Amino acid sequence: MRFMFKPILLLLLFFMLLSFAGAQEFSAGSGGDIEGILKRGKLVVAITAVDQPPFYFVDKNGKLRGYDIDLASKMADELGVKLEITRDAPAFNDLVTLVASGKADMAVSKLSRTLSRAKTVKFSTPYMTFKQGLLFNRLQLAKVASEEEINNYVRDYRGVIGVIANSSYANYAKINFPHAHVKEFPTWDAAVKALTNGEVLSVYRDELEIKKVLSSIPQSSLILKPVYFTDLTDPIAVAVKNENSQLLYWVNIFLENQKKMTADEILSTYANQ
Repeated sequence: MRFMFKPILLLLLFFMLLSFAGAQEFSAGSGGDIEGILKRGKLVVAITAVDQPPFYFVDKNGKLRGYDIDLASKMADELGVKLEITRDAPAFNDLVTLVASGKADMAVSKLSRTLSRAKTVKFSTPYMTFKQGLLFNRLQLAKVASEEEINNYVRDYRGVIGVIANSSYANYAKINFPHAHVKEFPTWDAAVKALTNGEVLSVYRDELEIKKVLSSIPQSSLILKPVYFTDLTDPIAVAVKNENSQLLYWVNIFLENQKKMTADEILSTYANQ
């Protein structure tokens, strides 16, 4: 009996070693760190399914353009690989899940660097930092505070704030305005529509998005009032998988060599694309 089982045991051991070697080869050759990206010849970058101009948007010719697309393209060129964009993330928080699971090498998607997200992925140094701001419906605001009282009113804000669901601002609102009622909307456009209709007193986002709204509505100064915060900022960074330390190191060096742009400069550069 001993001699009958020996060949079978040897055969099982052989297949186990073969399977282990194959798994090791797959892990080394298809991972998201630098070595895996170079072996695949492809950099997979995640952005949200919904356009976020001027960071990424489909232009009138059907081409994907924007600041983040240019940034991702430069990274792929520097690595000497092709760029693949995935838009499987419905919302910003979903980008973190996508990167953490290894389905994308990184997220370059106007993604806010927050403490809660940093539990799941690693963030680069910010490549852009915006002021946070509230955009008020003037008619509704006049019912609760005069122009002189606005600063004091905002400090203890108890009105309704519109934010994008599953975004950093949904979390920022709960932290920075604990007495306010936070109402989440599927998109920024839906939140802004609720603001102009008087459904919410204000909407909460970064200075760039607020400036875009103001420039898109005729005589916006008559119906809307922006309030920007110098002490509340929104750092925008690249997210990579926790294990991909080498990739993160490379991304940080890459970002150091990129020109820093203000909100106004980005809006001006990508306005007519």
